[in-house]
Order: sequence, then C-alpha cells, then structure tokens
Amino acid sequence: MRRVPAAVLVFPGSNGERDLAEALARCGFEPRLVRSDEPLPRDVAVAGLPGGFSYGDYWRAGVLASRARAVRDLPEFAARGGLVIGICNGFQILVEAGMLPGALRTNEPPSFRHRWVSVRVVAAQPSPWLYGVERGTRLRFPMAHGEGNYFHPGGADAVERSVPLKYERNPNGSMADAAALLDSTGRIMGVMPHPERAADVDLGSGDGARIFKAAHAWLAREGRA
Repeated sequence: MRRVPAAVLVFPGSNGERDLAEALARCGFEPRLVRSDEPLPRDVAVAGLPGGFSYGDYWRAGVLASRARAVRDLPEFAARGGLVIGICNGFQILVEAGMLPGALRTNEPPSFRHRWVSVRVVAAQPSPWLYGVERGTRLRFPMAHGEGNYFHPGGADAVERSVPLKYERNPNGSMADAAALLDSTGRIMGVMPHPERAADVDLGSGDGARIFKAAHAWLAREGRA
C-alpha cells in the first residue's frame, strides 16, 4: 500500500491532532502536523481538521480558527481535487469558513455530551469518504461536544441529500439527525462524532478506520495512491 501524504492542521486549543494523525497512519497515509498559521502544503492529498477547542471556543466555536492561513488555503486545495475532513471542532471550522452550509449550535438541551453513539450510512450523494461503504452500514463512534446541534435555515429537506451519516438516536437535536455533512462535490466532509478515536478495536471500535480506508481506496482508484 502506497502511503499518501496528508496534512493535519493544528490550531491553538486543538486536542485531537495526534489521534487523527495516528488514525490516518494506520490507514495508509503519511500524516504531518501543520500549524494553522502556515500555508497548506501543496503535495498532500488529504487535509484533516481535528477536534478540540480552537482558540478556547471564544466568541463562537470555530469562528476564529476559520480565519487561519491554512484554512484559507482549503477552498483552492479542494478545487484541485484534495479531500478535506473536519472532525467535531474541525466540522465547526468548516461551517464557519463557509465550506459547508448551515450552523452548529448549542446542544438541545444545553450540555456537553461525551459518550458512544451509533450512526448509519445514508449517503444519497457519493463521497470518497464513504467509498465502498454500503448504505445502511452502522458505525460506532464516540462523541464529545457542546455545540453539535446542526441547523440549516432551509430545513431538513434542504440538506437531506448532503447528510452521509445519521444518528440512530439523536443526542444533540441536530436537524435531519445529521451526524455529518458533505459539500456538493462529496470531497469535503464534516463529522461531529470522532471516527479517529474509533480506529482501533482496542479503543472500543475499529469502525472509524473504514472512513479513512475508504478515502485511501478512492485515491488509489484515481491513481493518487
């Protein structure tokens, strides 16, 4: 298996960068940690935005990090065919940067929630992040967030086709039971629970590895791995 270069962005307050880097490394990637105030490397095929509390979640979760230099490079990176995944706070950053629609609000009812959740693959839109993963597949990930309640002003119908993963039991009030969201190309995915913390059965689940292995298999199909 050819190892594919990947960047994991590190923001002040990130706490999931090593988890994400280790999960990527397990699944055929060669990850490197990249400071968010530096340019995004041009030789990587994947960019990952990890969980944590960038800038302490001051003002609004993800809004300050969304202005970082490496994040400003992501639209052009994605336009060249790069794959982007934002996990938990990374999802919030992608929304605040305008790369995914809608908003992530305080959980309903308000509280920080951390527990294992089951999600189901429902993607109507193809995505490299679920390449080869059958619709209806159930995956078990941990969650840990206080602002994971997804909202779109157009209502559930406006995003139904862009939701690749749904909670089996909605833990936070997210519209359309959305646990994740895709952009119009399918190459950019935000996901609220943590696949990188479920990429090893010794940690309680290996289901998260399926997300990263799917992206690697898609890149191999495209001749990039």
